[in-house]
Amino acid sequence: MPHLRENGTAMSESDYKQLVERVLHNVANPTVSTDTGVEAVQQMAQLAAEEEIEWAVAGGLAMHFYGSPRSTHDVDIIASQHLSLTSDHRLSFGGSSYTLQVGKYAVQVDWIVRNDGYQKYYRAALKESIQLPNGLRVVTPEWLVILKFNAGRQKDLDDIVFLLKQQNMVDRSVVKQKVVETTGEDVWLAMLPGFRRLCDLADGNTKEPSKYYDHD
Repeated sequence: MPHLRENGTAMSESDYKQLVERVLHNVANPTVSTDTGVEAVQQMAQLAAEEEIEWAVAGGLAMHFYGSPRSTHDVDIIASQHLSLTSDHRLSFGGSSYTLQVGKYAVQVDWIVRNDGYQKYYRAALKESIQLPNGLRVVTPEWLVILKFNAGRQKDLDDIVFLLKQQNMVDRSVVKQKVVETTGEDVWLAMLPGFRRLCDLADGNTKEPSKYYDHD
C-alpha cells in the first residue's frame, strides 16, 4: 500500500527521496563506522601524545574491535587527564565531549575522565589496556564487561552477552578477580547474580529472550 501524504494522495518517488533527505539531514547523532571511529581516535591520540595523557578506546568502538556488529553513535575514550582542547560540553560523570570532523562526517568523541564512584574501575581499565597492531589502545574484554556492567543500560548488557559468547575471549574468573581487587569482595557478591544471568544468556542456559543471542 503506498504511503499517503497529508492531503490523502499517494507519495511519488520524488516525495520519497525528499523524505529520506530530510530524515538524513535531521539525524542529530548518526552511526559511526569502524574506519571513521578509528580516524577520530587517531586525531585524539595525537593530541594526547603531545600532552602525555594516557588513553584507551572503550564503548561501542571497542565492541567493533572485538567483532560486534552493533552500531554506535559516538566514540568513547577513557583517559588519565583532560585535554587542553575546547569542548562542546562537560560530561556529568567526568570528562568532555568533542565534535571532530572526519572527512565528511562530524563524529562525537566522549573523552572520559571519571570523577565519580566508578573512577577506580576506569583507572584500572586504563592501566591494563592493550595496544593493537594499528597503534590504538583498547580496554581488555574483561574490563569492557566490568565497565558495561556498571553502566547497566540494555545495550551494555547485550554487549556483555556478546563478549561472553565469543569463544576464549572473556576469562570470567578474571572479571571476578578485577572487581575484587578494585572494590572488594562485597561488591563482587552484589554483582554476582546479574553477572550469572548474563553468563546464562551467553551460554544458552535460560529461556529468557536475548536481543542477539537466541539459539536456532
